[in-house]
Amino acid sequence: MIAKLFGVVATTLLVVVAATLALWFVLSALTGSTLITFRTGSMAPTMPQGSLAITVPVKASELKVGDVITVQRVGEEMPVTHRIIAINEVVDRPDNTADIRAAAPGSGAPDLSSPQAREINMQGDDNDYPDQLPYAITDAHRVVIVLPGAGNVLMLLQSPLGLGSMTLLVAALVTWAFWPKASVRPEQSTCSPTTAQPSPSEYAP
Repeated sequence: MIAKLFGVVATTLLVVVAATLALWFVLSALTGSTLITFRTGSMAPTMPQGSLAITVPVKASELKVGDVITVQRVGEEMPVTHRIIAINEVVDRPDNTADIRAAAPGSGAPDLSSPQAREINMQGDDNDYPDQLPYAITDAHRVVIVLPGAGNVLMLLQSPLGLGSMTLLVAALVTWAFWPKASVRPEQSTCSPTTAQPSPSEYAP
């Protein structure tokens, strides 16, 4: 009974995970959506540390104040996900000033001569002050869905412990599915076979 229950639970879990992954791959391929995990609390309480967010690509000209976007400065390794507090036209800056060019992660340096280019200021919801420098962008990733706590689950699944646990679960399920089932023998009667005896009338003269 316990083995059967375990098999049903494990099978259901794997089916749900597989269906979710398939749906995500389709959505990502069609829309360019990405997943981001909030590793700090700068966007708390609306997007606390450990949250998972789904983002979609967007042109800078389509952004508005209040949007939460992800951008990455040219030459920096980590992207920033904060809320837009101001949007302006891109203005020329002296050559000796800091490079404020940024773009959606993986997009490369922006072409600031494009009519899509905008200069934005951002601030984390839990930060007391805006980010030190503005961002000159032509595109970004806009946050559309936030799942609090789901980022921690994703990071756990991506860890050696999580991957090992999933491997053991799959192995246990496969073993349960293909393990030879015990044959059920039909019940045997405890009565000995009897031979029909003729009735006394059969011997009557």
